[in-house]
Formats: sequence, structure tokens, C-alpha cells
Amino acid sequence: MEMHFAGFCRSVLLASVLAGICLPATSSAQDSGKFALLTLEQAREVMKKKPAIVSSLEGAFGSFDSLTNLTPGVAEVLVNHEGALSFNGLAEISPETAAVLARHRPVKQFGYADLRLNGLKNIDPKAAEYFAAHQGKVLMYGLAKLDSIPLAQKLARQWGELRLGIKDLSPQIAGELAKHRGTDEDKTRPGVVSRRQDGAASVLRLDEIAVLSPESAEALADHEGVLVLNGLVSLPPAVAISLAKRTGNSKTRRTGTLVLNGLTSISPESSAALAAFPGELVLKGITELTADIAAVLAKHKGRLHLTGLTKLSPEAAAALQAHPNLLLPRSLPDNGVLPQRKP
Repeated sequence: MEMHFAGFCRSVLLASVLAGICLPATSSAQDSGKFALLTLEQAREVMKKKPAIVSSLEGAFGSFDSLTNLTPGVAEVLVNHEGALSFNGLAEISPETAAVLARHRPVKQFGYADLRLNGLKNIDPKAAEYFAAHQGKVLMYGLAKLDSIPLAQKLARQWGELRLGIKDLSPQIAGELAKHRGTDEDKTRPGVVSRRQDGAASVLRLDEIAVLSPESAEALADHEGVLVLNGLVSLPPAVAISLAKRTGNSKTRRTGTLVLNGLTSISPESSAALAAFPGELVLKGITELTADIAAVLAKHKGRLHLTGLTKLSPEAAAALQAHPNLLLPRSLPDNGVLPQRKP
């Protein structure tokens, strides 16, 4: 059975965000999203009157986003909420509290997450172990360090886009995250399938990684879908060679997408390596290309995004004309309008 309603809802939410429209929240006698601390008595009172609900692209959450501390006792009360819970204000969490939150029942609604903990920067190994066993989805966009293989495996199994703020990526963790196939099927509802329009099996965003080892890049080569590494500001040839090994999904014949918008320049050696990548290549951060590098990138066979260019010599523009599927700016103010590509 194909399910398009969830995708429609997310599109409506995205349109609202882009238009600057605030989505309404369910009112309550006490706005649970404004508490920095909660006593047991206050927690029971809030739950009696129901917590405020906030809507986002990830779904609807009972909001406790202002909490900066959460004791195990208060958590025991809050996990009785029948729905997703958001604790984005927590910068750290104890293993004892994590153990309680990990018992929170999964949400049945399509695509909705159970726990949102996007304020966490680091996580204790024992707390990571508890969350790894959680039945529902856990969002940890701000996590700067991930060294728990069980938690990495848990995150890789989750439905939807996988986004993490980790700054260092070991080959072992990279290998686990590369297994993410979150946009293929909602695992919480067997038989319900929702596919992205571009057919991507996964969207993996690791935008805070500034330096990537060749070994970790090699592990990421097994990822299918859209891989976003916008934090990389330089690309050594060895890393480029490893990333270019991504072959995509042979069953769907889709080669995947590699997004490297943090690069403002690229060496001839790395350009040659990326040119061998068969999938879609996004390099929107590059503002200027030499004719030599343009000629190398023109050998790339997939779609190539160079829409950030602000300067392009006639020689470089002519070299790029050989690319079969190129996206360029409509015009370059300093050099005039780009030459028309041949049909």
C-alpha cells in the first residue's frame, strides 16, 4: 500500500515554515514548554491538564523544550504522555533519566518520532545504551560525539532523514550510519511504504564534520541515497577517491547524491576523483573554476550542480559545455550571461 498523506502533511508544514506562518499549538492551562525546572507536583499537574503540543516537520510533540534539567522522578511522570515528547533544552542527561525515557511507548502515527533530544551535545555510554533499546524513534540532531555502536545502529534503523551534529566520525560509526535506509519504508507500520520523489533510499546529513579520514569516507561509500557533508571545507584526493566509490542501489539503478556545499575550491586531483562518481554531485559553494578544473569536472556523468559560481572565464564556460547534465547560475554579473548549452 502506498502512503502519500504523510508526505503531503510534511509539504504543508514546510510551506508554512517558509512562509513564516507559525503552526498553532494546543493550548493548556499551564504551558509545559515554558518550564525550566519541574517539581513532581508540577509535573503531575501538567500531565493532568495535558502538555502543550508543538508541531514541526518531524511531527507533533508534547513540549518540554525549556527544561534544562530532568530528574528520573519527573521523567517517570512525563513518559505517561500518549504521544511524542520533546526535550530540546536538555544539554545533558543522566543514565537514570535516560533509562526512564527509553521506556516511553512508541507512537503509532505514521512517521512521528517518540523522543526529541536535539539539545544533547554528548551522551554517557550507559545512557546511549538505554536509548539504543528504545522502541520508538529518537532525534538527536545536536549530538556532537557518537562513539556508541549500539546507538549508531539504532539511529541507522530509524524512519526518515538521519541528521547528526557529530564533529568526528570513526570508520566503525560511519559504517553503521551508512546502513541507514530511512526513506524506504516506515518500520513502525509494516506494509506502509512512502518513497521520496527522487527515489533516494536515505538522507544522511553530517554537516558538522570538518575533517574526514579516508577510512571513514570509505565506510560511507556503502551509503545509498543522499549523503550531505556540508561541513567539509577541504577535500584531500584520498577522501574524494573513497567518496566517489559510492555506487548506489543496483536494484533501483539509482546512484545516489553527494552534497559538498562547504567546498569553496577544489584541487585538480580531487576534481578528477569526483568526476568518476556516477551519481548526482552538488558543489554549490564553489564560486570560481579554472578552465583546467572545469574540463575535468565536465567528464562527470551524473547531474552536476555549480549554481554558486560568481565568476567564470569564457574558457572555463566552454569546457563545461561538454557536461551532459549541468546546472549553472542563470547569469554571472561580473562576466555576463553564461553561454547557452547545446541541446
